[in-house]
Amino acid sequence: MSWVTRSVLATLCAPLAMALCPACDGESPPEEPGTAASTGSASGGGGAGSGEVTYRTSACGTCVEGAACVSQMNACAADPGCAAYLDCLDACPLGPSGDADADCEQACPPVESSAGQSAKQAFIDCRLSGPGAECAGCGRISGPTDPDFHQTCSPSEETDQCYKCEDEHCCETYQACKDDQDCQDLVTCLKACPDGSGYPPCLDECYQAHTTGAVLFGHRMACVLYFCSDDDACNSTPLDPCVACQNLHCADEMAACQHDPECALLENCKVQCDDADRACWTECEAMFPNAVATEKANLDCAAADCGIVCGGTEG
Repeated sequence: MSWVTRSVLATLCAPLAMALCPACDGESPPEEPGTAASTGSASGGGGAGSGEVTYRTSACGTCVEGAACVSQMNACAADPGCAAYLDCLDACPLGPSGDADADCEQACPPVESSAGQSAKQAFIDCRLSGPGAECAGCGRISGPTDPDFHQTCSPSEETDQCYKCEDEHCCETYQACKDDQDCQDLVTCLKACPDGSGYPPCLDECYQAHTTGAVLFGHRMACVLYFCSDDDACNSTPLDPCVACQNLHCADEMAACQHDPECALLENCKVQCDDADRACWTECEAMFPNAVATEKANLDCAAADCGIVCGGTEG
């Protein structure tokens, strides 16, 4: 039996999109003469040089557009603006992983119509956090290595899907927290926090009052966030594609932050900042300086692998 609460899960799953990259502030990166962004395809975005392997001709592009995400690609191609994005993406050179170069893709022209934007996002979601992410040529699937994601658990008879998910994937971290009094006291404290605007400050107070238990709780939450945060388990709505992408590609970095109570507090502090309020973020980092590097590693991973799927790139 688990005692995961949706309020805890919702707070710790807060979007990271506004930290991912400069383009996430709603501005396309500037183009400079001679760069891939300004000398690419006729569609106005990036592109590969003559004779260079491009995304469209790569193993990654062939898999994504040929089978894994063909319906989403066809829907995108039916919209002129989204079709121009596809042409631009197809002409991009490859990044280190074998997928399209991220800077080149972000330099592609924005899609103007709402229908085109929806079609583009559906294709991106499929490509980066759906079936397309499983294409071997894209170099994206290696699996997390943190022990939190490799626990030995037995089948559960629980009927509640959230409890059942934790029982079957996170039994060891659940039991470790259950056996520790300070971790149990932390859970009791968190369950007593009010919903809404009063929750984040209350979480801070609970973590700071139970620092020993917070370490064990962080291991537990890392596992739950990875395995159980979709609509079939502990949430009532489908998992946001941005969070799904981060779970897929940045699980180890997410776990490292959850293991450090200061990093969890730093993330919680930033959740309370207004969007694009960088001064507020700086103040949070000054409060938890020892956690900045760990959180940055998580954000850097998200920026590298999920910057497009997390939105904010339309100019």
